[in-house]
Amino acid sequence: MSRKSQDGLLSLIKSHLFAVLFFIVVAAMMLAGLKNTANRRREQAISSATDSIRRAIVTCYALEGSYPESLDYIKQHYGVHLNDDEFAVFYDVFGGNIMPHFRVVPK
Repeated sequence: MSRKSQDGLLSLIKSHLFAVLFFIVVAAMMLAGLKNTANRRREQAISSATDSIRRAIVTCYALEGSYPESLDYIKQHYGVHLNDDEFAVFYDVFGGNIMPHFRVVPK
């Protein structure tokens, strides 16, 4: 390669370096935004599932006089629908007159 062609190639690389760096920065910002949006959606879904289960537990107690004995009972009788592929629910019952403790966690 001649000296003149090397200088031309170096000049071409320098002239496009800013555009390439700008593209990389914009792409990184977009990926960070998408990740943030996905995290926010997951938090909202967990909050919604938690609220739905809590409402069903309280409704069951108000209508039947005791708290539900299982999460399956809530699903069958109170219309709670959960995405079992996305969430795990830990449901602990202490007795019919003590509100169950539960926790919704992402899988």
